[in-house]
Amino acid sequence: MTRRTLRPLLAAAIFALAAGAAFAGDGAVVAPMAKPQEEKSLLTPDGTLYTVRSGHASELGLAETDVIPSDNVIAWSLRRQDGSVEQGLVPDTVGQNSKRNLELAYDEPSGSLVLFFKEDLTVLNILRLGIFKNGAWTLTNLLPNLGFAHAYNPQILLSHQTVMTQDGNGNPLSQTRTILSVIWWEEAQYSQARYAPIFLDEVSDASDVPVYDLPTLIGGGGATSSGSHPATAYAHPSLQLEGIGGAILASFADLSADRHYVIRIRYPDNLGKPGPDNVTWQRRRIPVVGVASEGPIPNDVPIMIESVKTVVGSSYRPTLVWSTPGAVGYTRFDGRKWSPAITIPLTESMTYDRALRLVQEMATRN
Repeated sequence: MTRRTLRPLLAAAIFALAAGAAFAGDGAVVAPMAKPQEEKSLLTPDGTLYTVRSGHASELGLAETDVIPSDNVIAWSLRRQDGSVEQGLVPDTVGQNSKRNLELAYDEPSGSLVLFFKEDLTVLNILRLGIFKNGAWTLTNLLPNLGFAHAYNPQILLSHQTVMTQDGNGNPLSQTRTILSVIWWEEAQYSQARYAPIFLDEVSDASDVPVYDLPTLIGGGGATSSGSHPATAYAHPSLQLEGIGGAILASFADLSADRHYVIRIRYPDNLGKPGPDNVTWQRRRIPVVGVASEGPIPNDVPIMIESVKTVVGSSYRPTLVWSTPGAVGYTRFDGRKWSPAITIPLTESMTYDRALRLVQEMATRN
């Protein structure tokens, strides 16, 4: 990676960034070429702008001698308020496999930038997690189950938890843990929702990340069949914060039980003195799970929909929301059954953002 402080060339660099200029691995700014396949940007509280872009090297305008034009890569850059710039290629992302579904998150307490993406291999795909901290990248794979696994519809959620520990003299200490939660649907030996927690205040190298099968966490799991359910009704697990309760809510379908669940995920918060002899401390990263609500898997969901998400209301009842060309649709669980699909046509006054906001406000009261 390269760091340069731009003084007389600051205006030119800002123009290049705005125009979508790519960065070579040696830090050189090169002229923009074709549009990247994907691009995501994130602004941190201190005004640092992070950008990641994926696509062929030729699409990103990379001129490195060790990167051929047909290589699929992920390029990153940052620009601080003082004008200093860093840029380069995310390690271990150069190759023929495409990288997509880029997601960015930033944790201010630990100073960690999180990059999440999906990489398509020949017979399967994998989810990959990168952490940029203290000027260095580390990457890991979220391990798939047995078989030729395919991951779909990944989602990430950043949350914080206040915990109590003790110092060496037994005095109580309060500290904040940062938890990055990842959820996705996986088609492998079994078809099921999976979950991975990453503790950014402790994990610095993105390794040794546990992955849980959500049906197994609540005592289920096993052979799965979609039955008569459309994939749009079960293949979009989701995460959201509970609010003042402090828990993480996960909404997912269990095909083995033919049920839809909303569960509360928490972690121990009274940890005591750190050390190998403290059982609670050793279990600090193991989720404590409880079922908040359950019901049937919805059936009245269109096959061709986009931007599917689940909003869990104050009574832990889920509402499945989606978009179609010219409309926003949803189905709501009332505690006994799912409603028929309801559609809000989009007009000049009823925009997509307005319709989605109205549905979300309704769903939070469910």
